[in-house]
Amino acid sequence: MPKKSKSTSFGGQKVTPAGKRHLEERAPKLKENPKKLLGLRASKTSEQSTGALKALAGLAAPHSKMLSRKRDDMRPFEDASAVEAVARKEDCSLFGVASHSKKRPHSLTLGRLHDGHLLDMYEFGVVAAGGAYEKLYGSKPLLVFVGDWDADPRAKRCKNFLQDLLRGPDVDEVNLAGLDQVVAVGVTIAPGAAPRIEVAPQRLNLKKSTGSVPAAHLRPSGPSLVLELRREHQPALELWKAALKQPKGLKPKKRKNISTTDLGDTVGRIHLGVQKTGEIQTRKVKALKKRAGDDAAGGAEEAG
Repeated sequence: MPKKSKSTSFGGQKVTPAGKRHLEERAPKLKENPKKLLGLRASKTSEQSTGALKALAGLAAPHSKMLSRKRDDMRPFEDASAVEAVARKEDCSLFGVASHSKKRPHSLTLGRLHDGHLLDMYEFGVVAAGGAYEKLYGSKPLLVFVGDWDADPRAKRCKNFLQDLLRGPDVDEVNLAGLDQVVAVGVTIAPGAAPRIEVAPQRLNLKKSTGSVPAAHLRPSGPSLVLELRREHQPALELWKAALKQPKGLKPKKRKNISTTDLGDTVGRIHLGVQKTGEIQTRKVKALKKRAGDDAAGGAEEAG
């Protein structure tokens, strides 16, 4: 007889142990899993748009997944339900769709989801598709944003999205020897033109120096990815507030008279009572003692 699988429960529902582990992995947590990028292809793509999507997936690796199948319903600006369904199935909160048409050639749409619903997305025209990059598996990149991103509201919102896309997983500590990648993201804003964004990955080499801090040298680790912002979908206000809400379990407990600076230093305040200096027991020194004749001598000098 075939061996029966053991059953257990999750949320009042009977599931197998493997199913329970799967549901626990996708259940809400205080510290969420690293955000994964899901690469999708529309019914028509170009080598340029597909190459740009693969380049971004390489930067986000190992937290990325590419699907090779072409789909006719991958039009997120018209209907995002198909993208939301596939992203929920693959447990990804970031997505990219490569497409190509006569009206919108070499198009790359990037977006993010919150709780399985579309939060915001941006459509880019691919100017340079980038390529394969040299990096250590699972390394934490350093992000450097160059240019006046605040000069254009669209570029400012796009910067927030790119930070979420390229920052990698959250870590408590970083090993200096493991820092091998710097991603420089620059923006060019010309009057009357769409913002142009360049993603230039750099390989970081740390070498010995005369001081205690090693000397850092940068060299390109691959071709740059150049994108031109075409249009965007801004998030709904209520959904944006829900996405920014922080769980109570992650908020630090307030302690009286103790605060933390922006650099992470802890500062404390001590409140002392009234200081009665006259009652403080100090060391008795013979040279400071008053003698009987001192007061009489001082009075005679004042009289003279």
